[in-house]
Amino acid sequence: MQWTVHPARVRPVAAIWAVVAIAVVATLIAQLAGDWFWGAISALGLFVSLSRFFLTTRYRIDVEGAEVIYPLSTSRLRWDEVGCVRWQDRRALVARSLSRRGQMRGLVFDFTNLSVETRNQLREFVLAHTSPEVWQ
Repeated sequence: MQWTVHPARVRPVAAIWAVVAIAVVATLIAQLAGDWFWGAISALGLFVSLSRFFLTTRYRIDVEGAEVIYPLSTSRLRWDEVGCVRWQDRRALVARSLSRRGQMRGLVFDFTNLSVETRNQLREFVLAHTSPEVWQ
């Protein structure tokens, strides 16, 4: 199973405000530095830092494991490595361990575009491929 989520399309008003904020900060930095180059570099840096909001994220769950393909990186976790699953209506966390660090490095799946039926199918699929002890 695979799906994509594009947060900027789901929240167009927030996307417009984010672009306005980037433009304002870039303009201020260009004015303070006295050169447009530094404003352009700051705009690029801000866009990259918000790339998960502006660009599409792909999610994939298969027999081998779970994978999240972010705009600038990819994270994959095999089912036998899973130590923590936290499932909610709109998102799920699949991580290696219960520790705070393990959860921060875990995979977060966004179910915004999925129907309730598809979410339930995904939940059953993940439940079948992980041990019951890791579910919270």
